[in-house]
Amino acid sequence: MVVENTIYDLIIVGSGAAGLTAALESGNKSVLIITKTSSFSSGSSPLAQGGIAASVGSDDSASLHYNDTIKAGVYSGRSDQISFLTKMGVPAIENLLKINMAFDKTGSGQLDRNREGAHSRRRVLKAGGDSTGRILVKTLYEEALKRKNISWKHSVFVCDLIIENNSVQGITVYSDNDGFITIRSKRVLLATGGLGQLFGHTTNPVEATGDSMAIALRANLKLKEIEMVQFHPTALNVKSGDSLMLLTEALRGDGALLVRGDGTPFMGKYSPLKELAPRDVVSRAIWNEMKLGHEIFIDLKPIDDLGNKFPTVSSFCLRVGLNPNRELIPITPAVHYVMGGVDINRELPSGLGVAGEASYTGVHGANRLASNSLLECLVYGKSEVERVLSEDHELVDIDPKYPDLSRILDLVDIDLYRSKLQGIMYNNCGIIRNESSLLEGETQLIELKKMIINSPIYSGNNLTYRHVVKWLELNNMVSLGLSLIGSAIYRKESRGAHYREDYPNTSIRWDRIKIEGDSV
Repeated sequence: MVVENTIYDLIIVGSGAAGLTAALESGNKSVLIITKTSSFSSGSSPLAQGGIAASVGSDDSASLHYNDTIKAGVYSGRSDQISFLTKMGVPAIENLLKINMAFDKTGSGQLDRNREGAHSRRRVLKAGGDSTGRILVKTLYEEALKRKNISWKHSVFVCDLIIENNSVQGITVYSDNDGFITIRSKRVLLATGGLGQLFGHTTNPVEATGDSMAIALRANLKLKEIEMVQFHPTALNVKSGDSLMLLTEALRGDGALLVRGDGTPFMGKYSPLKELAPRDVVSRAIWNEMKLGHEIFIDLKPIDDLGNKFPTVSSFCLRVGLNPNRELIPITPAVHYVMGGVDINRELPSGLGVAGEASYTGVHGANRLASNSLLECLVYGKSEVERVLSEDHELVDIDPKYPDLSRILDLVDIDLYRSKLQGIMYNNCGIIRNESSLLEGETQLIELKKMIINSPIYSGNNLTYRHVVKWLELNNMVSLGLSLIGSAIYRKESRGAHYREDYPNTSIRWDRIKIEGDSV
């Protein structure tokens, strides 16, 4: 057993908005930030085009933001957590302004507030037009670099938590430089993001393989509502690498239209909110139109000054040979976000925290409100690290176990099985689900697991870091995929992002929020 000499006060796994926020809120404690990639600017956070929702306007309030969040989540979120999230929105923005976050401003120097789908007010703050996530992570990262108490390790894959006597004792990792090692700490915060790469069409980056959730499963911790997988309705229908380019909700907030190939808008047929309906409604509408044989596009021509307002979208379209000022842009729904995750509302082992998309806080319910995800990272990155740092226990003797690499497959086979898994999940556990397809998907995943176990093992020498990580990710993805499909089978109703055509109605059994008239 190789044990790193340094014992840290806190280990943060993940370097996105949640992880960096937690690091900045750690006071003078010794902190180690770990990422499995070669860069600290990877993950989903830098890709966020939308913004950060907060009730900063004089015509807005935390209670209005609360109501919009509850309604978008189909009344199945946790009211206590939603209240906390929306009340902490303004303080979160104030904290960012203190470290010089460059939010977009109006001509008079005020914060420029935007409106997105299912928001009743203009409350979404952006930076660089559609570059909010990138600028946010850059701002947090540059501030973290100034802190002497924060250390960094990249190209380190976290395998498992070490838990003894219901208390955190550290983590086991696979390092590009050192192979398997153990790092000791009384406190670990998991913030590795979502699981979009389980599906064949996703806006998530290649590293979004649900690692924190899989680690939690192996530690016998509770995952909650991971069947609630949000499809973003407008991903650019042009494959680029391992993911699809997201076309932000703000485009529709600024006048873009969803149309058929002949230019005919269709959203009025599905919702009085038309293009500004919640994401689950828009995604199913597009899916239905596609089933009817229509190619679906987004018309960006109604947006004035598109290149300056949305430089990321505009430049990417041009890069793939599409001119958004002159032609319709092809789109498709793609997996974007999981509302479920590691349940932080239950008692966790002493010293363990979870923040960001890896967690289930209960704020999103069955359908995340646009631009609440970065807000959740900021609010719970802070609250989770404060909770974890308040907990203390003794470090004890440990006997850590490492993954067995004796059965590792050839890299070509690993990529093949990963692709098969993604196809099973997208085709059998997608936008519209039913018992038959879910059970078929479950059977196929079980067979896939058997095929992996019985495949010829790698016969070469000198395993690379990338090879080992892809193998460990595949094992995480298979176990998480089975859990997700099992949850989708169990929930025999339709609600928000989880739509069962064999159970099309919403069941009172799953209600969490009491509805009175049109208010909550």
